[in-house]
Amino acid sequence: MSFAKYVTFECFVKYDMMNRKVIVYKDAPMEEVLSEPADDTETLLKVRAWEVEESPTDLGYQLVKDWTKMPSEWKLGGVVSAAMDTKGRYYILHRGKEAPSIICFDRESGEVISSWGKGDFMFAHSLKCDKKDNIWMVDSASPRSKVASEGGHCLYLYSPEGKVLKTLGTKGVWGEDGTHFKGPTDIAWNSNGEFYVSDGYINNRIARFDKDLKFFAQWGCEGTGKGQFTLPHAITIDAEGLVYVCDRTKWRVEIFNPKGTFLRQWTHIGKTCDIQYMPDGHIWILDGSTKRVTKLDRSGNIVGFFDTIKTAHAFGVAPNGDIITCHRLDGTFQLFSQK
Repeated sequence: MSFAKYVTFECFVKYDMMNRKVIVYKDAPMEEVLSEPADDTETLLKVRAWEVEESPTDLGYQLVKDWTKMPSEWKLGGVVSAAMDTKGRYYILHRGKEAPSIICFDRESGEVISSWGKGDFMFAHSLKCDKKDNIWMVDSASPRSKVASEGGHCLYLYSPEGKVLKTLGTKGVWGEDGTHFKGPTDIAWNSNGEFYVSDGYINNRIARFDKDLKFFAQWGCEGTGKGQFTLPHAITIDAEGLVYVCDRTKWRVEIFNPKGTFLRQWTHIGKTCDIQYMPDGHIWILDGSTKRVTKLDRSGNIVGFFDTIKTAHAFGVAPNGDIITCHRLDGTFQLFSQK
């Protein structure tokens, strides 16, 4: 496949903070460096999802309009993540300075239940609700950060009211060991309570912690080979403990056993920005090259997809199947519900 037909921007060459040559496309977001998809010799059934125009099945999702009620003086920055708990609390995370960074809405009324974190984060990146309905928040760092002291590189566990319960990493101090990160992007956990962090923008590794958050293993490095990463942007774990990592810039999902042994990769989805395993055995993936959220089985077969209104950075899936898509460029988020 030729990737050239998908590129419509003027471009120029620059070098990032690791002295790597990258191509930046004029009028495209500075953080988004377009890259060719991974070698698609493993593409399932030779299907390239971004070339498929019609979903195999109708998933029945429709946009829920005007469901939230926020104070008129709040102005959101780029909305980068969403998470939902078992009690109908829907959270969004944004990077603006004119409203609290984390906002919790009641699903039924749309009213704000709680909010916190205004101006507290360096590079807000992702949210996840755990089994106790507490919230993990990942504060990353811009890929263009020159020094660690600018902040970030930390993960926080909050109560639903915004109280800090635990901290993982050291704020404003980067590193490659068990107590430091360098541009973390996401967190996931398995049924045994072990935690996995995609330490993604700079370190290009997966860090593994026990249930007490003690570091004991890691894998990965920068590269395009199997088991390597160009940008591990999101992570999820299925019921058998398999670890799925979105290597966003290389348009693939890499799949590992719990110890980090590479098993296989999916290269047929698109620009894999976000991923979430659900208890019904399905996996949802957000394709940042289209406006599409895709549902797959654990073998990678496409069950169906639906198109959002605009391209998104991340999404969240609620226990009842609701999906919130997060739009970094214009400070919006959208709720989709099944008919």
